[in-house]
Amino acid sequence: AEEVIPKAEETTSIGQVSSDNSELEQLKAEIAQLREQIARSQADYANLVRRSREENAQIGEWSENKIILKFLPTLDNLERALEHTPEEFKGHAWTEWFISIVRAMQKILTDLGVQRMNCVGQEINPDLHDVISQIPHATTTIQAEVETGYIRSGKALRHAKVIVGNGEGK
Repeated sequence: AEEVIPKAEETTSIGQVSSDNSELEQLKAEIAQLREQIARSQADYANLVRRSREENAQIGEWSENKIILKFLPTLDNLERALEHTPEEFKGHAWTEWFISIVRAMQKILTDLGVQRMNCVGQEINPDLHDVISQIPHATTTIQAEVETGYIRSGKALRHAKVIVGNGEGK
């Protein structure tokens, strides 16, 4: 019988097995590291998309707020004009038309999420009110509103200009 001698390439030494195992471990570690990098990259991308959407929404709201703030003085003037309508014009078709314009403008503000502040009798809040004067009164609450304030998204869009009591009146 003939003795079979293995070819050189079929033989493996203990050093080669050990070397193959350490190479395998290195490859596994590299794969784990690459998977972690992919997961981080995906999380970073998801955060970038979220931040971009939030910033776009903020820019949109900021732009709308600028337009609304330009619109408010006109509404203020129209409301003042209606408050001072002479008696002989009340109920007149022209005055009713004027009232319908003011109501339409107020509805636009409401549709945009803008709320009118009701300040009289309230405590002063520097985040909402600008005190322009004081009058003798027993309390330090707001006694009159000179210019209407508006709130949008929980923040003052325009501070109300108010007159407060000085707490020294009778």
